Amino acid sequence: MSEQTITIDGQPVPLDDVIWLERHPCGCVVSGVVAVVADEWTLATADDAARHIHDTDGERQRAAEQGFTFEPVTGLRYRTEFAGRWHCDRHIRPASA
Repeated sequence: MSEQTITIDGQPVPLDDVIWLERHPCGCVVSGVVAVVADEWTLATADDAARHIHDTDGERQRAAEQGFTFEPVTGLRYRTEFAGRWHCDRHIRPASA
C-alpha cells in the first residue's frame, strides 16, 4: 500500500484511492488508469499518467494538441460519476445496422 497522497479538491487523498482520467476538452472520458498497482507502477502526477497511457512523446504531444487532459479523481467519485458514462453525446458512435 502506498503512503503517498495527492490533493484533490483541497483534500489529501491516498494514491491507492486515485484514478487518473484522461478527458476530452468537452469533459468526456477517453481513458483511465489506477494510480497504484503494487510492485508495478505508481502514477503520482498527470505527467506520469500520460506517460503510462501514451507510449511515445509523439502520442503524448498529439493528445495534448487535441486538448486531452489528465485529472485525478477518487475511487468513489469514479464509481458514482464516471464508471457508467464514459462518453458524452458528442462522442457517442451510432450502432451499426
